[in-house]
Amino acid sequence: MNEELGMESVRLTPPSLKLGTLGILAAFTPEIFKSEYFRLILSGIVAQAVCESCELRFVLIRDEDKGNLSSVLSRHGLDAHLFLTWRIHASELVENPNGGKRVPSVVINDFVQGMNASIVYTDAAATAQLAMRYLINRGYRRIGMIQAPSEDSVDARERERIFRETMKEEGMEVEPEHFRRCDYFFEEDGYVKTMEMIHAARTLPRALLCFNDDLAIGAIRALREEKILVPQEVAVIGFDGTERGKFVNPSLTTISQPLEQMGREMVRMISSLLRREQKAPLQKRFESQLVIRQSA
Repeated sequence: MNEELGMESVRLTPPSLKLGTLGILAAFTPEIFKSEYFRLILSGIVAQAVCESCELRFVLIRDEDKGNLSSVLSRHGLDAHLFLTWRIHASELVENPNGGKRVPSVVINDFVQGMNASIVYTDAAATAQLAMRYLINRGYRRIGMIQAPSEDSVDARERERIFRETMKEEGMEVEPEHFRRCDYFFEEDGYVKTMEMIHAARTLPRALLCFNDDLAIGAIRALREEKILVPQEVAVIGFDGTERGKFVNPSLTTISQPLEQMGREMVRMISSLLRREQKAPLQKRFESQLVIRQSA
């Protein structure tokens, strides 16, 4: 029955060998608790931690700890690290083979070619191509973007790169007034930047490519408040495939990532490394899926 529903069955009998304490490491930011993206990953981590009979500890890393990360982590006595926001605080730890990597570590997304780290990820360029091809095949020619901050996000930079390259390849101009970069990744940021576009731009794009579902939901709310029909006047597409996208009006077309499965795989990788069944780095790519709903 679980297989028919696309769910993974949970093994309730723990193995005889306990893994110890796994640290869930993230930036010291409310985004971790506000974002459904992270909640889905955490759901998968916790479910698999039950199966693996291990303890979990949440460690939030402040900006001032960035240059002294190894020392900060050593104080917690963790047996392994699961990085949720590794690009912000831990690039030197996971990318440099001699950079203080004392215990097994696994990170999620923001994949970099040649990186010396165990990672689960989806291909940011491929997901952006999937979204752009869908919009173009639907006949949209005037496409804008609600972008996330990209300084610490490889995925954000890749999606923007594909957006601009695809527009150029198709002979379409990226109108500066149809591009907005948000300060954060939240729904309110998508709302504010879309509202700015509505009131400042001479024209509106025919479709909006949004970095994630939260920004897309904020964009839809702004458009609806201004009596702009979605998708009849402006279509909207997001990324991640979060549950909230099903229930907004209109429901959100998105590129879905299997985030809970990816969270589970992070723990499986750690289990394999701690039991010395495999050697680091372990790297697994997950496929994304286009989910067509009403917004585009």
